[in-house]
Amino acid sequence: MLEQSLRKLFQQQAEQAPPPGRVTVAQVLRQGRLRRRRHRIGAVGAPVLAASAALAVALSGALPSGILGRTGPQAVGYGRLAGGAFDPSYLAIMFGWLPKDTVVAGGMTSPAHEQIAANPTRRENWALNAYPRDVCHAITAERRFRCWPGMFPAHSTISITGRGPLIEGHGSWWLSGSSPGTAPRWLGLAWTYAPHAWAIVQNAFGLSGAATAVRIARGAEFGQHIAFRFASRFTSLPRGWQIIGLDFSGDYDAANGIPAGVYLAEDYNIADPGTISQATLQQGNFGTTSPDVPYISVNPVITGTQHCVVVNGTKTIAVTTRHVTIHGYRFVSQQQTPKHGHVQSYLSLCGGNVDGLTVNVDELAAGVHPHLALPPLQVMERLQLLGANPADWVTNPLP
Repeated sequence: MLEQSLRKLFQQQAEQAPPPGRVTVAQVLRQGRLRRRRHRIGAVGAPVLAASAALAVALSGALPSGILGRTGPQAVGYGRLAGGAFDPSYLAIMFGWLPKDTVVAGGMTSPAHEQIAANPTRRENWALNAYPRDVCHAITAERRFRCWPGMFPAHSTISITGRGPLIEGHGSWWLSGSSPGTAPRWLGLAWTYAPHAWAIVQNAFGLSGAATAVRIARGAEFGQHIAFRFASRFTSLPRGWQIIGLDFSGDYDAANGIPAGVYLAEDYNIADPGTISQATLQQGNFGTTSPDVPYISVNPVITGTQHCVVVNGTKTIAVTTRHVTIHGYRFVSQQQTPKHGHVQSYLSLCGGNVDGLTVNVDELAAGVHPHLALPPLQVMERLQLLGANPADWVTNPLP
């Protein structure tokens, strides 16, 4: 992954002792999500670094014309994004080959970036990234690899270090990436899998085996239609609303009772793409930082893990907390608003154990009395929870 979030996750996991007993990688990923969510809740009004799980939804800068448009060829499936963008409601890329005992750990989808990551352990942390047409460019004269502003962490350096081998008949480039104040942390292999559309195979700790990277790249599969499973579904939504970004877990969740090969959509954003402003896109991702874009997290409960984050007011942040009942289930509803400076409210709805699921709906809003198209309470009123049994989950959560 070219964003810092995956590299940071791998580093954190490598620095920690192996979890005891039945604590799994999937649980570590979810606990990381919770820590980041708690940090965001406690920092309302401050600059927010959005990352979902290990996987940041990086969609920013000036989008090519039509990437969120509604004309042009439609992707197969229930999503309606067109104009050359990825449809985030399913996964279009997949590893065709991985080293022995390496499996897909999770990934993310967005209109401008898809990613799958494999085997998040101390070594061999592989990721496959794909970008639509005209998002990334190899500037060979300057030995730089560039994507839209904001696609990489600010002031990052992505350098071309040399030519790579042919990948399916296309030339490739070896890349080196670093962030401000750090030594190079990763190496990658980039190639065009379609005209003007780039893919990158990367090892988060540096390329430990160039031959392995080449084999992964040559086996990469594009144009797939791999369905996610959702532990919830909507009974209704405003017209035009759809999934615009999604994080999923992979085969490591088998240890938590989720069958191998089932990709659980753990966190996702919904919105009407036609109403997303350029300013919102330029924030760098959707996550929980885009105003009026609900962020939904529905996961099976993991025993011994805190799932419902309830915060108290401080000298700088006013917090309003109330308990609500929706569909017979109890939730905690909170609004956090800075007492001074720019007013930006953070709204959340939290259920710690709702029929075997942990549920969070978060949303950012401007103003003390925000007028949201679909605030968290209304999201939950329209959302049907399907329980913790994967056999009851659906591949299409939209009405």
